[in-house]
Amino acid sequence: MRTCLPVILILISTISFSQTLKETADANFNNAQYEQALKGYQKYLEENNTDSSAWYNLGISAMNLKAYGKAIEYLTRAQELNYPPSFTNYNIAKAYALDNKREQAVKTLQAGADNGAVAFKRISEDPAFDNIRNLEGYKEAMAKIKLNAYPCLQDEKRRHFDFWIGEWDVYARGQKAGENSITLANGGCVIHESYTTAGNYSGQSMNYYDPIDQKWHQHWVGAMGDTYNYIETDKNEGMLQFESQFMNRQGEISISRMTFTLNEDGTVRQLMESSTDDGKTWQIAFDGLYKPKTK
Repeated sequence: MRTCLPVILILISTISFSQTLKETADANFNNAQYEQALKGYQKYLEENNTDSSAWYNLGISAMNLKAYGKAIEYLTRAQELNYPPSFTNYNIAKAYALDNKREQAVKTLQAGADNGAVAFKRISEDPAFDNIRNLEGYKEAMAKIKLNAYPCLQDEKRRHFDFWIGEWDVYARGQKAGENSITLANGGCVIHESYTTAGNYSGQSMNYYDPIDQKWHQHWVGAMGDTYNYIETDKNEGMLQFESQFMNRQGEISISRMTFTLNEDGTVRQLMESSTDDGKTWQIAFDGLYKPKTK
């Protein structure tokens, strides 16, 4: 044991020294003191060259110091050591773009897209990529990255109700009843409705496909406290039908049936019916026609 003790002490001392180097470098990095951080990570990696996070932070430090070639080298090393590729691919492409190496930036984004990169919003909003946005390769890569980030956009079952999406004037009995804005939300996983009228009434709904029961659902809340929790009862191409229970102000519960149908001229019919005898008979409650708003 006496002969091992000095070796153990040296090992502990080395580990402690490395930890201190890393902690100091991390502190400098977090405080945007990139020159000090770069030197600290370089020293730390001399003895700890498999630490992917240190290589990554070293690369980001170099990029902030405009040493783009070194940044790419360090970030590539982090990628080889399995640092999350969504971060490394994005920043390698960014370093190429900042260095005005546009072809390499596009190729990096394309490789990331093929490997499942999802940084669509970050790339779209980062001005570093402004010099390549007009390139076809960039557009193709971003189209694929968008689908990686928002898988609902390419799920056919979730796209069945897209015929309702748009900005509409809503008519009933030939008179304008209100306006409705139907938009995609949450990466295309939800269709959001915002209905307004010239009077006090308004309402919103969330519409989505549930993969568990394999049905469409609509949750509506109106300004008069009216709530519906619709569930799909029938559908065909260009048609979707729901049913929901509904309680009126007197506490009476009835059934509401709502059918959306796409017409050949691009308008959409929304037929709402109600039943007070458990669906034996139905009365029309609202027969609306959606016409695209004119600019």
